[in-house]
Amino acid sequence: MDFNSPKNKIAVLTLAALIVLVSADRALGAPENGRISVISAAQAAVVYAPGTAEPVEPKQVKTFETVQGKLLDVCQSRGYDEDCARTMLGMLWKESLNDAQAIGDGGQARGYFQIWYRLHNISIDCAEDLECSANWTLDYLESNGYPHDKVWAVQCHNGCNIWNGYWQSALRWGDRKWNTPLFIDQPNSALASN
Repeated sequence: MDFNSPKNKIAVLTLAALIVLVSADRALGAPENGRISVISAAQAAVVYAPGTAEPVEPKQVKTFETVQGKLLDVCQSRGYDEDCARTMLGMLWKESLNDAQAIGDGGQARGYFQIWYRLHNISIDCAEDLECSANWTLDYLESNGYPHDKVWAVQCHNGCNIWNGYWQSALRWGDRKWNTPLFIDQPNSALASN
């Protein structure tokens, strides 16, 4: 592809703008009836075969979804709003920095939310899957009083009665990271099967 061609420059810039707009829309949250969950058709930009006026079909269209969007989906499926997703985003960032394969606490804690998988009887696959681990985490938050006592529920994820500033830090990270699209980390299946 000749990137110096005016047609190709426009096509590439259009595609880049589409990706940025959809990512921003997803991270900020659009009205439910108009939400775009993934970039599923990046064919808005037409790419032409070099030296011809014939359009070329894209060989592969990648789809992207943000962590913020997935957390918002999980929260909304349970009747919660953006505050729930922000809270969980802060916990995720504090626990794993958005690393599906994060391992902590001497190998006892796994995945996005650093869940003690043996203690809580969940699979490593679930801990390393964003939707599954977010649903588990929201269940755990609810079992500790969320949303009525958000502070206690968030702190209990790190340890009830351990007042180490975890909840304050998690909520701050949620606010800081909300408008910066984070992309979903795909777990390495070899690690996930351990």
